[in-house]
Amino acid sequence: MFDRSRITILGLVLFATMWLVDGNFTQAQTSGPTKSFFSPIIRLEPEKGFFLISTGSGILWVQVEDHVKEHLKTLAKGDMIDVVVEFRPNNLPPLLKSWKLARSESPCKIFDGKTCRTK
Repeated sequence: MFDRSRITILGLVLFATMWLVDGNFTQAQTSGPTKSFFSPIIRLEPEKGFFLISTGSGILWVQVEDHVKEHLKTLAKGDMIDVVVEFRPNNLPPLLKSWKLARSESPCKIFDGKTCRTK
């Protein structure tokens, strides 16, 4: 029914498919597109690592990594923030990449994902 060349080709296709699923392909899917938004901060949840902003199409919870939670405590509701976020799969909230504050009393005016600066 199947000759040896067809079985070989089928085996190679199966191997390539398994490599794509377990290899680099799934890692490439974990980092999604990035977008920037300029918005007032609507709500802050620094202990949980989230803040809420408005976008042109609604509201958006943004998640921060653990090392950023302390910097969230310096922000205030109503601060004008320009954020860059990375969208993630599986309906996870987008992850903060950076921010710039346009109107705020925070000492962390510019956050590059690792450190804060005042200017």
